[in-house]
Amino acid sequence: MEKTTTACCALCQLNNVGDDTTLDEFKAKLKRLTMEMLINKEVDYTYGRGQTAVFVIVSPNEHLLRSNLKTLGFEYKHTFARRVGYPNGDLQMYIKNLTRDDL
Repeated sequence: MEKTTTACCALCQLNNVGDDTTLDEFKAKLKRLTMEMLINKEVDYTYGRGQTAVFVIVSPNEHLLRSNLKTLGFEYKHTFARRVGYPNGDLQMYIKNLTRDDL
């Protein structure tokens, strides 16, 4: 599992996740991201920490990943087509606002 920052310093992506990513792995990462958010004092620049929201992209056949994200409080936000050449099925975006409850 890898955190990738975005051009918006308040938003990051968790990638390299899938059906084989456990709830415990997600919980540990969410705890770390929440701690980074709470101790962050950066303004107008970033060192890659302190995001307040995190999103995950789910492929069509990642049913366990989708279920785990829902269990962890991620919300479905958007469906979009895959690039040409990939198997049929749309991608889905799930997002979560980090809170102290994630500690």
